[in-house]
Amino acid sequence: MKLFGSKLKKIFLDIIFPIKCLSCRAEGDWLCLRCLSQLRLYNYNLCPICGLENKDGQVCGYCRHISNLDGLLVILENNKLSQKMIHLVKYNFIPDIFNHLKPRFVEYFGKNPLWRDFFVLTPVPLHPRRFLERGFNQSQLICDIISGIGGNKINDQLLKKIKYNRHQVGLGASKRHVNITGSFKTTVNLQADYNKPIVIVDDVYTTGSTLEECAKKLKEAGYKTVWGLVLIRS
Repeated sequence: MKLFGSKLKKIFLDIIFPIKCLSCRAEGDWLCLRCLSQLRLYNYNLCPICGLENKDGQVCGYCRHISNLDGLLVILENNKLSQKMIHLVKYNFIPDIFNHLKPRFVEYFGKNPLWRDFFVLTPVPLHPRRFLERGFNQSQLICDIISGIGGNKINDQLLKKIKYNRHQVGLGASKRHVNITGSFKTTVNLQADYNKPIVIVDDVYTTGSTLEECAKKLKEAGYKTVWGLVLIRS
C-alpha cells in the first residue's frame, strides 16, 4: 500500500511539475539521449598538480613530494551541462540526476585500462549537519553507480568529517586549503588491507584541497596507494 502511494505521488508530481531535460528542456527525463551525448568523456591523462601529460593521470615524479595523492581519474569533460547537473544535485537536491550518467560511467570504465575491480571506493564524507541539510552524500551516489557497474567494494567508514565548513565554492586556492584543513579523520580499522588501492570519490576537482586532505589522513593511517576520482575537473 505504501509503495502504491509513493508511485501515485510521483505520477501526480510528474503531471503538475513535469521533468524536463536539463539541456534542451524536452519533457520526459532529466537528460534525454541526444543531450547525454554532450557529456563527453575526459580523454586527458595529466598530473593533477602540474598538468604534465602522462599515461594514466598519476602524480608525476616532480610533484610527488608535494602531493598525498598518487593520481587522479576524471570521468567527464567540464562544460556548462556537467556543471549545471552537479549544481542541481548538490544545491537543488535532485540526486536522481546522477542515475542518468550510468551509460557514460559504463563507457569510461570499459575503456580505462588502469581500472581494477579490487580498487576500494571511499566517498568524501559530509559533516553530519551537512548531510541532514542535503539528505544525501553526492559522493556516495557516485560510488554506488561505480560499484554497481564494476563490483568495486565501497568503504564509507574510512573517513569521517569532523569540521563543519563553509562551502568551498567561490574560495581561492589558499582559502580552500585553510577552510578544509583539519576537517577529516580516519577511523580505526583492525581488519584493514593497507595494500589495496583506495580511491577517494568526489564530484569536482578544483584546487585539489579536499582530496589532498583526505589522502593525507589515509596515508598517515597506513594506506599505501591513494587515488582520487571525480566527475569533472574545473
